[in-house]
Amino acid sequence: MTRAPACLLALAASLVGLSAAAQEPAAPAAAVPANEIAALQQELAGAGGTSSSTRQRRAYKSVVRDGEELLEGSPAAPNRWRVLEIVFQSQKRLLGLENSEDNRDALLATCAKLAKAPDEVADLRLEADMLLSERDLSAGNADVNERAEALAELIARYRDTPGEVKSLLMAALIAPKLDAFELEQEIHRTLDDRFPGDHDVIEWRRGHRDFSHLPVQFSGSFTRADGVSLRFPVDLLGQTFLISFWSKATPEIGRHFDEIKELQSRFPGHFEVCSFNLDESPDAGEKMLRARGLDWTALHLPGGRRSQVYRAYAGHDPLAIRVNAHGHAHVSATQLRVIAEETLMEQNFDDPRYLAQLQSLLIGDFLVTGPAPGNPPERAPGSVPADVLDAIRDCFIAVPFRYRLTRAEALASYEKAETLARDAITRHPKAPDLWQVRNLRIIALLGMWKLAAEPKYLEAAGKEARAALAATLPRGAGVVPHFCLAKDSVRRGDSNARAVLSGLIEATGGEDAPGSAYAAAAIVAMDANDRSLHAQYREKVLATPGDDPSLWPVVSFMRDQNHRYRLFKPNLYLPPSRGRRAVRGNLRSNAAALDAVAETGGPLEAEFHTLAGGKLTFPRATDGKLTLLMFVEPPSDPGAEFPTLINGATTVDSRGREVKTLGVMQHAFEFADQHVHQGLQVIPVFLSEDRARVQALVEKHQWPGQAVTVPGGLGNPLVRRLGILSADRVPNVVLLCPDGSVAWKLSGIVHPQVRSEGIGETLHVISRAMKTNIDRFEMENSLGALENGDLDEAIRLFSGPFPTPERPSADGWTAPRLHGRAIAHMGLKNWDAALADLDAAIEAHQWAFNSRKPCPCQQVARLLLTRATALEHLGRAQEAEEARQQAAAAKNSHGPTRYGLLHDRLEALNGKGTKENP
Repeated sequence: MTRAPACLLALAASLVGLSAAAQEPAAPAAAVPANEIAALQQELAGAGGTSSSTRQRRAYKSVVRDGEELLEGSPAAPNRWRVLEIVFQSQKRLLGLENSEDNRDALLATCAKLAKAPDEVADLRLEADMLLSERDLSAGNADVNERAEALAELIARYRDTPGEVKSLLMAALIAPKLDAFELEQEIHRTLDDRFPGDHDVIEWRRGHRDFSHLPVQFSGSFTRADGVSLRFPVDLLGQTFLISFWSKATPEIGRHFDEIKELQSRFPGHFEVCSFNLDESPDAGEKMLRARGLDWTALHLPGGRRSQVYRAYAGHDPLAIRVNAHGHAHVSATQLRVIAEETLMEQNFDDPRYLAQLQSLLIGDFLVTGPAPGNPPERAPGSVPADVLDAIRDCFIAVPFRYRLTRAEALASYEKAETLARDAITRHPKAPDLWQVRNLRIIALLGMWKLAAEPKYLEAAGKEARAALAATLPRGAGVVPHFCLAKDSVRRGDSNARAVLSGLIEATGGEDAPGSAYAAAAIVAMDANDRSLHAQYREKVLATPGDDPSLWPVVSFMRDQNHRYRLFKPNLYLPPSRGRRAVRGNLRSNAAALDAVAETGGPLEAEFHTLAGGKLTFPRATDGKLTLLMFVEPPSDPGAEFPTLINGATTVDSRGREVKTLGVMQHAFEFADQHVHQGLQVIPVFLSEDRARVQALVEKHQWPGQAVTVPGGLGNPLVRRLGILSADRVPNVVLLCPDGSVAWKLSGIVHPQVRSEGIGETLHVISRAMKTNIDRFEMENSLGALENGDLDEAIRLFSGPFPTPERPSADGWTAPRLHGRAIAHMGLKNWDAALADLDAAIEAHQWAFNSRKPCPCQQVARLLLTRATALEHLGRAQEAEEARQQAAAAKNSHGPTRYGLLHDRLEALNGKGTKENP
């Protein structure tokens, strides 16, 4: 007799509690009565509580009979799947008690029926689907690899269905037993990405795997002490906050309070504190907080330590959890000591300007600060007076000045705008352009909601949005009210985000929807914490034809590598460890943004003023060279020095020795000096019109080359277009190709981990990113020459852009450059030169990828085979054979890397560009 897969049955049974109730459509008249299903479910629950196995078997058989009777009476009922699933659970338990062939066949027969359930109730059919898969795999004697593939296919089938979570959790237990560790990691990445705020998932993961830091999203609906309901994270998105779990009975509670209070005093305005008293006090502990001088937001936590929220996020107390501006945090799993708690809490805090930028986008400022859609060239009779409209618009501060407002200043501006707009609506209810005032009021109310964390303002904005949509609107004018209603719908959770955003686009023009509608959808996707939806609409925005100034703040945000890196994840700062080194490496690579979507706007068109009173116009001013535009602001205090990040500094160490630190400007000037072809120019661009002061600064600090000023300073539209931020703290860098197109940009945003590691790491990250992008451009130039058969030019270009270091370094670009030059030499039959370059390329690769030691990898093997070819042409057959044998012994691969792809391209060109065969 073939026995049922007991291990899989046990696994499925252990996860029954994770099954969520199906979201069924409204039952028609032929539906199975809900009370009968409830009774059957209760009968199943009671069957397991009987005193003996014999009685349990009888009880389960009774459940099966009763369920089958219900199905016979309503064979086409739309809710029959729920009955069938109860029958399935009974038969599964019965098989566990009595492993007979009859019971097995009956269970599989039910599985076959249940497997036909529609996706709307996919969670009900999942275990049946898995058992059928196990039957088929066992019949085919499948090995672990085939089983792992089947498991991955099952996960894919359940994506975006009610059974997705359960499929992932079950697969997370099965994958390690199949040695499918890559699949296991992918499962956990998916859980991180798609279900970071699901309390069931968080609690399950904390109980089943020992994470030193588990990324989560803090979510839930909680009532404030004053009775107002707050929804996390949406009500506090754009703000850093701490979640404090505490009880007045905890002996050290005073110290817990004092530590956070001291942190608030050191970093005023950087974060808010949300308090969860675990004693279930009627006032949520607010009286005790106020007595200690704490202005924290007191929230009720029904159940206290018994609540799932406590089990999911805390597990012990007192505890403060840092939640970033995207609503994400990290918690421990089963460890008593959390690694994250061993680091300073402030190392996770975001810069207020970063928060201000994020808040402005979430509020939708960009929807009302650009040209008004549909605004006629001449004002119609009865329109809202121009001075009234201008007064309201003046409350919305233009970028980048908006990002330098404190939260209190920004809130005051929104409150003023709302008051003026409300008054204008009252005074001019019949104005043909009243929609403009309504849109301004909607955004002002959204700003008040976001910055004050008061849901009543969102409610008022929704009411105004519905009033706006009741009128006939010009094209594009409905984006603001639909944006508001979409945010409200996502907050309430009354519809899935995909449907909400599809509705927003359809309501604003469908396929003809303006770019602002796609931008609005991308922002609402952030409210919904949906990475895939955000990416979908982000792609639409970046592909929008034309150059709409109102979208510049959104486009610069979407292109900014720091924002892209930080979306939908917590700030993570580890103490010295391998994990910290990995994060540091990721941040260094991220600054270079080598995987960024290329800008398609054509050459940069800009006009600057020279210090001599002339004009410098781009793209002509590139003069056929790579150009680093270094945007900086003069110090606000005329007597102050530039920050160290801009101009470096000379300090004295503890031994009295001078230590000179080069700033970003000095590194840029060095790159221009070191460029072997003199093909790089550096232009300091001052966001100021004070030419005399700029001249004095340039002379004082001996900056070489030509400095220019920007007409209008920070108010110049180019600042918004390029996304220039905080040029008073760090140079904002724009690298132009010789044709004037933008090759790479770096704004003034600095990741908090990079910042916390000190000036040295920040300077290294920025200067490395500059050099990497120069290397990348010159590498493409060199490859182009090789592809075109211009071998002499290829040799010249591969010899740059910077001198080959006298001793090998960990620079990943060196080996491909030497490899490319060797191929060009081989094309010219310069075999000795080719051999020397190949030897140097192998050594450089080993330094970069194997800590200077010999590297038995596939890439070195390919270089050895090319080396063997050069040796053959030099008549050194024995050495050539040894090189081939060494290549044949290659054992490993470094996986796909950017530098490996360059080697692939070079190998594809090998032998195609000789003088005889151009």
